[in-house]
Amino acid sequence: MVHYGAYAGLDLAASEGFPMDRCSKRQLTAIVLVLVLILLGATAWAQTTTPSTSMPQNQTNDKSASPSTGAQGEITQVPSPLYRISPGDTLDITVFEAPDLSQKVRVTNNGEIYLPLVNYVHVGGQDVREAQESIESALKSGNFMVSPHVTIAVAEYASGVVLMGEVSKPGIYPVTAATSRLLDLLTEAGGTTANAGQMVTITHQGNTQQQVVFLSHDPTKAMEANVPVSQGDTIMVSKAGTIFVIGEVVSPSEFIMQNRTGYTALKALAMAHGATRLAKLSQAKIIRQTPKGVQEISVPLDKIAQDKAPDTELIADDILMVPTNKGKIAAEQAVQMAQSIAVLGVARTW
Repeated sequence: MVHYGAYAGLDLAASEGFPMDRCSKRQLTAIVLVLVLILLGATAWAQTTTPSTSMPQNQTNDKSASPSTGAQGEITQVPSPLYRISPGDTLDITVFEAPDLSQKVRVTNNGEIYLPLVNYVHVGGQDVREAQESIESALKSGNFMVSPHVTIAVAEYASGVVLMGEVSKPGIYPVTAATSRLLDLLTEAGGTTANAGQMVTITHQGNTQQQVVFLSHDPTKAMEANVPVSQGDTIMVSKAGTIFVIGEVVSPSEFIMQNRTGYTALKALAMAHGATRLAKLSQAKIIRQTPKGVQEISVPLDKIAQDKAPDTELIADDILMVPTNKGKIAAEQAVQMAQSIAVLGVARTW
């Protein structure tokens, strides 16, 4: 538009007979330049006065950076599921572009680590991210590095959750985001053994009262047992109870109680594949250890099998003994003797 007006002025001056000398051309050129500058200034002013749609610097769109708020607007702190560095841990520290500062150190009893140039830095009780920031801050404040970048890996754990009992790999396990609950931790340890019971006892650090949960194959009950665990907890997975079936049974053995209840004398007999032909089911008994000593409980298995007597529930370490019918043995011995005599008599006649 500016260029069109300038050329239009030149045509008008020529048509009205104005002289187009050198001075007039310079004046027209100056006018054109002035108009261009004015137009550019107006454009820049319009851009600066346009409201900005970008987010202010003091605000952030990262929701994870701000603490969560409750129903009443109160700020609530979400507990960190990350492992907390403890005395005795061995840390593998790497400082980017500073190999002389990268090293493997052990946390002292005071929760401190020693680094060259920096001296001691307190990291005890911090998670890995906080410990990295502590070391970076020490490097900055000491004017050793302008913009340090530190990464930490826990090479050896001295603290965590002590997992014992009937698990495939007992030991000390760190509490991380992936192992912050009981079932996750048991999975990390390879699961429970075949002899594991349902009861799991959790002793929390600094608390004498124990927490008891029961494992289950039922999905709903299993989720109830998936309780949170904390660093410093001691977890004991119990051994399953066992019952013994001996005497005149097809397969006398020790049987693991996969459940806490539901085991009876008749079920134990079935687990042992039944009685032999010499068994005296009417005189079967349970031998049980009690605080008052050994107790014998009569269980007439013959009547129980015919629903003429109530079945007896077994508890852990019970022994079901099925005795031998001596009368049947004597009768069989008499029959065998008679058969032997008959065979000898036939042989003599020949």
